[in-house]
Amino acid sequence: MQIREVVEATVLTFVLAMLGIATKGLEPLALFWPANGVLIGWFLRSPARRHPLCWVGVIVAFVAADLSYGRGIELALVLLLSNLAEIVAGLLVLSPMWPEGRDLDHPAAVLRVGVACIVSALAGGIVSALGFGLLGDSSILLNTATWWMSEIASLAAALPVALTLPSRPWPAGWVSRLTREELPELAGPVMLLVLMAALGIATGGIGTTGYLLLPLIWSAMRVGIFATTVMAALVGLWIFAALGLGLDRLPSQTVAEDPLRILLSTRLSVALISLAAVLVASIMSTRRRIEQRLAESERRLALAFEGTTDGIWDLDVPSRRMSALDSISLAERTDAAQRRPLDEYLRRIHPEDRERVAVVLEEHLAGQSPDCVVEYRWPTPDGGWIWQLARGRTVERDEAGRPLRLVGSFMDVSARKALEQKIEYMANHDALTGLANRHALDAALRDRIAAWRRRSAGAVLMVIDLDGFKAVNDGHGHLAGDAVLRALAQRLAGALPDGMTPVRTGGDEFAVIGDELGAGEVEALAARIGAALAAPIPVGTGTVSVGASIGWAFLPRDAEDEHGLAAVADARLYAAKQQLRQRSVEPEPPSRASA
Repeated sequence: MQIREVVEATVLTFVLAMLGIATKGLEPLALFWPANGVLIGWFLRSPARRHPLCWVGVIVAFVAADLSYGRGIELALVLLLSNLAEIVAGLLVLSPMWPEGRDLDHPAAVLRVGVACIVSALAGGIVSALGFGLLGDSSILLNTATWWMSEIASLAAALPVALTLPSRPWPAGWVSRLTREELPELAGPVMLLVLMAALGIATGGIGTTGYLLLPLIWSAMRVGIFATTVMAALVGLWIFAALGLGLDRLPSQTVAEDPLRILLSTRLSVALISLAAVLVASIMSTRRRIEQRLAESERRLALAFEGTTDGIWDLDVPSRRMSALDSISLAERTDAAQRRPLDEYLRRIHPEDRERVAVVLEEHLAGQSPDCVVEYRWPTPDGGWIWQLARGRTVERDEAGRPLRLVGSFMDVSARKALEQKIEYMANHDALTGLANRHALDAALRDRIAAWRRRSAGAVLMVIDLDGFKAVNDGHGHLAGDAVLRALAQRLAGALPDGMTPVRTGGDEFAVIGDELGAGEVEALAARIGAALAAPIPVGTGTVSVGASIGWAFLPRDAEDEHGLAAVADARLYAAKQQLRQRSVEPEPPSRASA
């Protein structure tokens, strides 16, 4: 705590108290008493200000103001205790919502301020009534009601301004904030306030207060909460000034009959009008804040979709109708998506993927999978295809748990699929010859065996070992050897019929896997392969010739698993090499037990 806070509390209290005393109404009450509302806000804005010395400064200032006006010490003490009770009650009510509610940007905070005005004014009224009773005035109930209605209007006008006051110092903070944020839009309500005040003076009567609702409503709807609190305070000041100067032009008979009732009802009207205007401003501020957050959320959502997906889809399960919205339409917040039959979308999917997509969707609808995730090819405007990944899940179900609505996203994964295909090709093909490699051969053997077990579809495995290739490497070098291997791979592929796959298993070894053939057909194919491979191959300025030994095995005649097939084929290959022939022979295969 610094001396500055003590001085500030003392000076602020004295100035505001003298201002209130200057608006003398029904003695000893003022028409407008801003001190208590401003002090409640002042104490709330910094807990350090609640130091006992600050309270001492407030007490001294209140007493000094009353004594300087000529009031006795007894009355000054009664008014002091009443003001202190009012301030303390306001702090007790508002402290729980501070600092979260300082800007009054939520309707609940405004309602809490209204409660604080009621409770604070009532606390001050009770203390004042008891004090006046000790001074000889026995009208406790009347004094309580009089103080309460008088103070609630002053609190409603001053407290919201004190709570929303810019934290920057006066006057730079106020002027800077109003000029930058609210002054342009505040000009209209202020001019309307002047016009309505003039109209009230010209017409007079009990309804003149209602004229001032228009500028308040305009301010609450168009500008911020702080500007609206200032407007509400100006309206209250004008009404109090009109009462004090006799500008209200109320019928003289009405005033003469019950001046207290007219005065108190007017003050209560000021309180209700001020709080209502601030409440409307708070509601509008909340609405604008929600709209801004919603717009920001939609912008982030659009950016997220733009960065991670191409669009969203929404399927109404009972009607089997679906809508799809791309990221561009989503970002522009258009209503381009219209529900169309699901089959219309399915028909556009690549024929090879269509059935798989439908199966995945139905499995999810049947509860067999938590999410619906599927990849498929989708047509492009230029007649090509792109790969898309669709993800979705059920978001609505009926009382029986049946899916009603699916929502998901789709995105272009063509680049990823191309990379996957490239990686898969490299993993399953020989880098030198481009033929399938041993990894692919093992997978093909497993697939053939599985197919045979499902539908009794046989297969044949042929193994090929080059004869004389080492001499090519030794005599012409490895570069020439690589060129010879590439040429032999092309010849092998060209010698095979449809349904047969050539494989390089390593070094100078090759293989063929394909559909089931008869013994005579395999012998003829082996002879054709041997002849194709034995043809001279240009190397440098000359040619080289490479022979081949070939063996084979039939699924399921020779074996029913890949190891047995390889053993039988290798045995026949070994027999061919033993006979040193360039054509295949078919020795008696070993028994399955020996294989």
